[in-house]
Amino acid sequence: MDNEYLATGFTNVDQTRNKNAYFDCLTLLDSLPYYREYKSKNYDLLDLKPGLVVLEAGCGLGDDALRIAERIIPGGKVIGLDASSVMIERARLNARAFQLPVEFLVGDVKALPFPDSVISRCRIDRVLQHIPELLRAVSELVRVLEPGGSLLAYDNDWETFSIMSSDIQTTRQIESLWRNSFASRAIGRDLHSHFLAAGLTAVHFDAFHSVITDFETADKIYNLRKTIQRAVEGGYISAVQGRIWSDDQMNRSVESRFSVALCAYTVVGKKIIVK
Repeated sequence: MDNEYLATGFTNVDQTRNKNAYFDCLTLLDSLPYYREYKSKNYDLLDLKPGLVVLEAGCGLGDDALRIAERIIPGGKVIGLDASSVMIERARLNARAFQLPVEFLVGDVKALPFPDSVISRCRIDRVLQHIPELLRAVSELVRVLEPGGSLLAYDNDWETFSIMSSDIQTTRQIESLWRNSFASRAIGRDLHSHFLAAGLTAVHFDAFHSVITDFETADKIYNLRKTIQRAVEGGYISAVQGRIWSDDQMNRSVESRFSVALCAYTVVGKKIIVK
């Protein structure tokens, strides 16, 4: 596993050399209108209200946990959990400027440090794509939910990842290398079935479509240059092919002909109330 590659390094940020790359990626994504829009819709789907206890699983820098906290006061609480201690340290630092009921913990989504049925709402955003034991993770999230509580997951369908290019062969190699780096590359489209398998009811899903039209922005999110390097080192393309492809994509960006597209899904379901 390459811990300096965004597609794989998010599983173990604490062991990476350039942690700022991961902080910067999350900050950039959170600043984009597309991400702000789907996140706002997610908050609405969770029916957040004062007094709820909310788990933000895989909280990263804590931005979503803080926004959720604004919706559950007074009387509520948000727990932000992440496997990375450096992410949690940064989240705690970011939260100091706010007087909000948020607690940040280091923990594993596959073995949550909570008893059964104590969480009112749970949200997990772009985390399951990094986890091979999907049903185990979803089952843990359901376990800690109170009866009638809601679980919401948003995740990518990397099978739909596509880059506009006239060099189809080279582009397919680059797309394939990136998408195959994820532990669960098709989790977006599979979320619905995993929710049903975990026993959730009233399962609802929405599809989203993002498009990045600037090469430098896409490189910071999708590691385009790093993927070209990996393709050359792996013998999938030649160094000349990689250089020509990269130059062409940058030219396309200048001429407003560049685009990278991806589909993702939001799925929400409720834990059964036992009578």
